Amino acid sequence: MRVLKTDPRAQAHQSKLPAPAPLPHVSSKALAKVAHRLNPPTHCDCCGAPGVKLVDNSEIYKRQYGDWPYAYLCGKCGAYVGLHPHTDLPLGTMADKATRKARQQKRQFLALIASKFGGDRDAGYAWLAEKMGLDPKECHWGLFTLKQCERAAQIVRTAQGDTNTHQSEA
Repeated sequence: MRVLKTDPRAQAHQSKLPAPAPLPHVSSKALAKVAHRLNPPTHCDCCGAPGVKLVDNSEIYKRQYGDWPYAYLCGKCGAYVGLHPHTDLPLGTMADKATRKARQQKRQFLALIASKFGGDRDAGYAWLAEKMGLDPKECHWGLFTLKQCERAAQIVRTAQGDTNTHQSEA
């Protein structure tokens, strides 16, 4: 996994830094907010093809979406990942259609966080990391492969069953 510490550009003295096209800028303040950054991809996380390119997300969706409408896109398999606002840093790993669909199972995890962890996302992810045998810094739905998504979803379903059982016994 390529999870790294805070971006060294966050310490820059200027607020707006040079940016790769098509980005209008990169903000040192925004870079500082990304606690566990991933380097911009050079190869696709799904098919391994080189030449991942930074694009306006209208190349993916046929129209622009969001206030920071940029993504990394694989020209070979169509996998993509969005960016943290005002940075060139990916939100997670690139995902193809199947992986994106599997990552939608995060909704059940968020419900579990609300019910079992009082809304504490850090506690929820620490629990999931332990169950999956992962470093907590590498435990996030945006980083999961298709196989990891399925495993995490099964863990969450089991825990929800436990939670429902405990609530019905009360």
